[in-house]
Amino acid sequence: MSIVGMGGLGKTTLAKSVYNDPRVKRSFDIFAWVIISQEYTILEILKRISSEVSTTSSRDTIIDLAHAISEKLKKGKYLIVLDDVWRENVWDQLQKVFPDVDNGSRVIITTRFLNVAKIADPTVQPHELRLLNEKESWELFLLKVFPRQDIETCCPVYLVDFAHQLIQRCRGLPLALVVLGGLMSTKPKSQDAWQKVVESMKWQFVEGGEKCLKILALSYNDLPYYLKSCFLYFGCFREDMAIPIKTLIRWWSAEGFLPTKNGNTTEEIGLGCLEELAQRCLIQLTGRKYDGSAKYCRIHDLLRDMCISEAKENRYLEIYKNDTVDCAAVPNAARRLIIFNEFETLTYSNSKLRGLFYYGGMHNPLTFKALNGQLSGFKLLRVLNLNLYMREFPSEIKSLIHLRYLRLLADNMKEVPSCIGHLHNLQTFIVGGGELVNISDSLWTIESLKHVELFMISLVNPPNMPNIVLKNLQTLKGLRAGSWIRYMLQNFTNLRKLNIKEVNNDHANALYVSLQKLGRLASLTIQGNGIPSDNVMTAFSNQHCLKKVYLDGKLNCKQLPYNDVFPQQLVKLVLCLSQLEQDPMATLEKLPCLKYLKLGAGSYTGKQMICSATGFPQLLFLEVKGCDELEKWKIEKKAMLCLKSLELISCRKLKVIPEGLKNVSLELLLMKNMPEELKSRIEENTGEDWYKIQHVPNISFKYYD
Repeated sequence: MSIVGMGGLGKTTLAKSVYNDPRVKRSFDIFAWVIISQEYTILEILKRISSEVSTTSSRDTIIDLAHAISEKLKKGKYLIVLDDVWRENVWDQLQKVFPDVDNGSRVIITTRFLNVAKIADPTVQPHELRLLNEKESWELFLLKVFPRQDIETCCPVYLVDFAHQLIQRCRGLPLALVVLGGLMSTKPKSQDAWQKVVESMKWQFVEGGEKCLKILALSYNDLPYYLKSCFLYFGCFREDMAIPIKTLIRWWSAEGFLPTKNGNTTEEIGLGCLEELAQRCLIQLTGRKYDGSAKYCRIHDLLRDMCISEAKENRYLEIYKNDTVDCAAVPNAARRLIIFNEFETLTYSNSKLRGLFYYGGMHNPLTFKALNGQLSGFKLLRVLNLNLYMREFPSEIKSLIHLRYLRLLADNMKEVPSCIGHLHNLQTFIVGGGELVNISDSLWTIESLKHVELFMISLVNPPNMPNIVLKNLQTLKGLRAGSWIRYMLQNFTNLRKLNIKEVNNDHANALYVSLQKLGRLASLTIQGNGIPSDNVMTAFSNQHCLKKVYLDGKLNCKQLPYNDVFPQQLVKLVLCLSQLEQDPMATLEKLPCLKYLKLGAGSYTGKQMICSATGFPQLLFLEVKGCDELEKWKIEKKAMLCLKSLELISCRKLKVIPEGLKNVSLELLLMKNMPEELKSRIEENTGEDWYKIQHVPNISFKYYD
């Protein structure tokens, strides 16, 4: 099934509305959404499909992945969306992966090109999207200008004529209407303000497939200076990429783009900038978390094209392709260099470079040789993001004294040497992959450090340096527990996120003393075998900012302490491998602010759980996984009244869902690897327990391979 139309017409929006419709979700067993885009490889596409449908393959080759995916899809009725297909041969290369077993499975393709749709299936007429008519355009425009207001009455009479003139310029193209509506939502609702915008659009409308480019440029030109710099940074990411908000804000901060506001953190200011760009409909905030906050953002490919065009014109960035720089007429003068593909040699010099981004991925570590001898030439570099694997720390980095953001991937990199201490302005230091054994003590002398994150098999144990304070440190992740907890941790008084590995009972007293002094801690993760829960949880009572806790490992107690030991403002709690013998719900249901609760594998070994009346007053998300002995679960009336999402995973003995679910306003019920008996009892219309969940719009029952 193909959806065809020009850029900005709403192909992806329509496909998403179908894909996410509750009736569709109930009609299929296996789902996958894969973005193809202009630059792709079949291997990468197959990896994405494999990830979406949860297959495993012995090797990451085209043949092995295709076979594994095909075998998985034969086991159920599947719905696959291939979004933004540009080339005719994509379907030829992929169609053998999708088996036709005559069970109603479907593949949906969105594309700008009619010939692509006809190649995929010449016997079926594609669904060609049309431009919006005048009435539809009027409604969409006003929805963006006056959100959450009545369409019939929201527009003042004195603005109606101006609104019609603006709408006519969009010629029915949804993206143009949305972006222009976003722009006008930021303007005063006065005749003068609207007339100025109308007069700025006296140009003739551009025909063809890029009808809204001038409207997009108009919205960009209207941005405040600092937001223009922030917006152009979206050109540093791959097309259609889900952009991590945390990373983006750290890059903005490293570049000095964010304005200063008294009383606001860098993260809060950055989120404010993103919200303003989203209000103007220049970006989308996606990947919403349980509390409604966004984790990722995206940019439409037409907006990205405009962004890159503007960035090149202003020498803001260059894109390196196949040993050539795709840049404007003035070479080697841009402030940022983006490299999307693997390369062997890099012939490039630019003493004004501020940012270097390499997205190569998991390639041969020798590819780093392409940068050898050149890094030291980028003296003004502030952001260095190298997504390639290297065997040793590049010593040239020591000369980049203006560097504020450094991210590396390690491949058998054992050590970060003392030269790291030369980076006196470093704010963010991230190392992923490999097995890091030692980080030089000099890292902990960099007073500007805000974020240290180690995503790897880390054996790093910081030194005992009691005089080190690091007042700016906010994030500390991936360090192994040791005596540094006693001598250093309590000095990091501005710490907001802490993640410690390999904790055991020997660290009990040190953790108790140090945690009590971290009054701004908002997120705490402790992993280990024998977590000293008594000491840790007692220290909680002094925490007034702590909202997220993750305890991964056996606790040295059989039941959770009374409710008043936990911080009352706790919003998110994850317990894994805790081996609790007493029902944890008796304590957890009394936490007044708890919105997210995950009981992971091995967290509870008992046979029964009870959620009492009025318990969990704000809980939105609940996951119960790997509670192997759980047989009975009771939910009393008025318990979990706000619950929206429930996931039950690998609870092998839970064969009956709770009666009380019929009173819970669930929007999603997901069950994975649950007993067949439970599945038969909740069969739609015929199962004896169907009445308990018939009100839930999105129900899914899955099995792992």
